[in-house]
Amino acid sequence: MAINFTTKYSPLLAERFRQTSFTEKYAGQRFDFDGAKSVAVYTVDKVTLGDYNKESAGSRFGAISELGDTKQIMTMTQDKAFTFSIDHGNSADQVNVKHCNEQLKANWDEVCTPEIDRYRLAKWTNGAGVVQVGDALTKTSVMAAIMSATATMSNNLVPRAGRVLFIGETLYATIKLSAEVTGIDTLGREVVSSGVVGRIDGMDVVVVPDVYMPTGAAFVIKHRDATVDPMKLKTMRVQKNPPGYDADIGECRFYHDSFVLDSKLDGIYVYATDGVALPVITVTSGEMSITTATTGATIWYTLDGSNPKTSETAIQYTDTDLVGSNVKIRAYAKKSGTINSGISVRN
Repeated sequence: MAINFTTKYSPLLAERFRQTSFTEKYAGQRFDFDGAKSVAVYTVDKVTLGDYNKESAGSRFGAISELGDTKQIMTMTQDKAFTFSIDHGNSADQVNVKHCNEQLKANWDEVCTPEIDRYRLAKWTNGAGVVQVGDALTKTSVMAAIMSATATMSNNLVPRAGRVLFIGETLYATIKLSAEVTGIDTLGREVVSSGVVGRIDGMDVVVVPDVYMPTGAAFVIKHRDATVDPMKLKTMRVQKNPPGYDADIGECRFYHDSFVLDSKLDGIYVYATDGVALPVITVTSGEMSITTATTGATIWYTLDGSNPKTSETAIQYTDTDLVGSNVKIRAYAKKSGTINSGISVRN
């Protein structure tokens, strides 16, 4: 790698722009580590509601059964690292303008933080329970699309508190031109922190660079608790004069991942201009058929009520199958390079 020598003494070093995390504030942290590479989340089962029976000789509240729970195990895959050296001779020739610890922090901000944000947004988008595929949004349609999204989430019993709207810079400019928000002081008045520019319908609005958004995603609404986003290891250190080097060595390693919770899939809503169409499930005389309007997409389904995007019991759909009348079918479709569909459910 080329080293640029100074031609005069100068205390200044031109640095690239740095980034703070757009997603960290909204990442889910409610999990336990389950072994070296896995995290575990426990979800308590729902009860079955019945009638109080005053005439019963036993429990008048109904039959007693142990309250169960579901344990979701998720294995982390993102073990990232970088390293560099600052030779003492080169440093002296450059009047010591580079300092190892400062450059470690600079490269964390400039390289690692954007990578983590992009990875999280991609995982959240492709793991979403609801994906609406539609036309490109304009200043006359964008607010209607957002309001429809929040209504869908509310109808799916996702709490309003804790929601955040992630949008790219270009769509944010479109929103500001929308007649519904023109003159509203709370949107675009000032950047509060980490990209937050205001609130719409009770949600923080976080504006991210367009390149952070997954290709085809117009906006993503996420509830904070819909995901777990562990960072198990974050190491940054300086090795002073290790054997064989007259230099300082900077080393960084971080071990992280991001997962959408099976029990909170509807806590993520994606509006996509390029995504796989939602599968249609039909059952006639015990024969199940699943179709999608997206050519070339593959369909995966489960018959045990589990999430077909993550379940080990997911089956790739190839032909009609016989199912029982009370079987819960869940299915989604995917295609390489395109946003995964949402999840269809047939009870």
